[in-house]
Amino acid sequence: MNRPEVALSCVDCGKSVETLPTFTSFRGQETYLFHPIVCVDCLVETCQQHSTACANCGEIILPYSQVGVLKESHGRYLVVHMTTSCLTVGGAFHGFWGKGQLLNFKEIEAC
Repeated sequence: MNRPEVALSCVDCGKSVETLPTFTSFRGQETYLFHPIVCVDCLVETCQQHSTACANCGEIILPYSQVGVLKESHGRYLVVHMTTSCLTVGGAFHGFWGKGQLLNFKEIEAC
């Protein structure tokens, strides 16, 4: 079954996006982004501006990544990679690292 061609454009700059997912390598980490639709140049710029450091290993966490969340005092949070070596909180506290901020934070109550 043939699907009709759909013209895709970058939500940040409006340039044409030829393929999905958008792929790039930034500071040694590969990222594949389906949503939002952005061009490679805007994805690299977003990574430069909005990446953060993992509170456990110190390596970079790229925007649009799932993260583990560590509660800090005074209502603040630290974010960590969703890997077995960094995610010391298990899956109980997790969220989504957006453009420089924690989004969709979930806290699963333990029984």
